[in-house]
Amino acid sequence: MGHWLQAATRLAAYEQLASPGAWAGVDQAIGLKIRAFLTQSITNLLLSGKQLQMQLDQATTEAALLEMRKQVIQFRGQYVKCETTVHLYTDAINSRTTPQVAALLRACDALCAQSMQEVLSKVNNQPVPSVLTYIDKGLGASIMKAGLRLWDSSTSPVAVIKITRHNLLRPTSAIHETGHQLAHILDWNEELARGLRTGLQAKSGLAADEFAGWASEIAADAFAFVHTGYAAVAALHDVMAGETWSVVQYNLGDPHPISYLRVLLGTEMCRQCFGLGPWDDLERAWVDFYQVKNSGSHAALVIQACLSVLPQAVEIILKQRFRAFGGRALTEIVNPLRVRPDELAKLEYVAGPALFTNHAWIWKECLRLLALSGLKIATADDPAPEYQRQEEWMQRLGWSVNLN
Repeated sequence: MGHWLQAATRLAAYEQLASPGAWAGVDQAIGLKIRAFLTQSITNLLLSGKQLQMQLDQATTEAALLEMRKQVIQFRGQYVKCETTVHLYTDAINSRTTPQVAALLRACDALCAQSMQEVLSKVNNQPVPSVLTYIDKGLGASIMKAGLRLWDSSTSPVAVIKITRHNLLRPTSAIHETGHQLAHILDWNEELARGLRTGLQAKSGLAADEFAGWASEIAADAFAFVHTGYAAVAALHDVMAGETWSVVQYNLGDPHPISYLRVLLGTEMCRQCFGLGPWDDLERAWVDFYQVKNSGSHAALVIQACLSVLPQAVEIILKQRFRAFGGRALTEIVNPLRVRPDELAKLEYVAGPALFTNHAWIWKECLRLLALSGLKIATADDPAPEYQRQEEWMQRLGWSVNLN
């Protein structure tokens, strides 16, 4: 008991688990919220431990000591859960290792928050959850939603979003993860699943059931698309593209669509909202490279069934009206035409060089800047200059966020 109580006491010094520079790289309001949350979680742990220590001191019989042993083991489990919670946040904060990286991550925090603000302000004016982004290895992003119950039974005070290192300068995946948070707040996932199942049932029962099962990931992809356009589709392609077996693999119960279909959903969104464009070339290359043969396998049957209703599925996703959006469609809340390539070109022409250097322009148009930069990165012969410009305006956005 003494060991675990001492471990809990040392855990109270959680600020030492991330460097002072990393803590300074977090927006002041978010930092205060996380500190208050962690302090409360550890205080609850320590109170439990001290009460248990008092009971142990008073135990005199063998039976009482045996019962206390069980409770000490339970306290150990409580400590491990609290430690896991603490490290979720301190490890995320500690990824802000330098002022430059911290600025980029603050920019990602702001992009995520603005994407939710644009919807919530028009639907029910709910408060926008705070977002803490962090860098980690791997291909795909992820989220621990704000309000989600954690290991120690507390609820997360902020959305914690992992951004992969390779996509830090093209963080459309962060908007996808924010889409998960928004769909959770508005309860859109279940409604979208019902809409897809009902709307596609007459054409293909198999496709209707599969699309309904993928609704949560499709909702997040759609959210990223309406905010960042083709940039989100191109970035998704680069993560999905892999060995043929993995691209066409079907996993029962997986909330993610088959990778082959997921990219084609994105190009169909572009086609329905934007018309002709570079997404047509990407789609042709995708279909030519990953030739799905009618092998009779379940994966092949699912792919063929879903391809037959792909345009109808996209219409439901983007244009059907949902109670979650106050009886409006997603595209009526966030107009994807604002990130159509010609509209982005017009924005760049009107604002001129100030679009990438002026704080007012960057703050106002940061989501469209992400769409513009992502489009240029995806279509440039040499994307290096576009990545450099992207890094520069994201740094400016990050530095404009309120700091300690």
